[in-house]
Amino acid sequence: MKKAIVFLSLILISKFLISQDQKYLYSGGMLFFQPGYTIAQNPHQQINNLGFGIGGVLRFYIKDHLCVGIIGGSQKTGYDSPGSENSYISLGYGGPLVGYTYFKNKLRFCASISAGKGRIKNLHIQSQTGVVLNDADYYSHSAWVGYPMLSLDYMMTKKIAFTSQVICISALYNENDLYFCPVFQIGILFNR
Repeated sequence: MKKAIVFLSLILISKFLISQDQKYLYSGGMLFFQPGYTIAQNPHQQINNLGFGIGGVLRFYIKDHLCVGIIGGSQKTGYDSPGSENSYISLGYGGPLVGYTYFKNKLRFCASISAGKGRIKNLHIQSQTGVVLNDADYYSHSAWVGYPMLSLDYMMTKKIAFTSQVICISALYNENDLYFCPVFQIGILFNR
């Protein structure tokens, strides 16, 4: 409920602040291809491996070069533990964003930052026989997540843009453990 109120407030405030000479009011869509490299740890081992994710972004363009919005997604990384190839760690994250945007010709550049709550889930398998887990630990931690973003959108048409984005996800969990994951994102945005 709180998230819905914040989101609606964000939309109403941006409606009052939007400059009438803006070329676009907002853009939003899916970030469907997200390879990233995860660096994390659990009580058993260090985790360093390639992962993939999915997410979405909604940006409102207000007052000259200012943009606000929301972003969220999930990142999942499988890794080898001593007794299995099926262990994984995942992060679900989301929150508001604020940033700088610049539009010229068919290109739009955005540099922004976001922070919010997230959840890290980790299934660490010590021993496995076929599909049966003989010895495994499951961890679930709430985390504060922050990430700077750089994105470049290419306007394929007036309504549709191809976007590429680089974010660097950092999360603190389990008191002093750090989850770190630079991610390259590709997606499609719909503009108005």
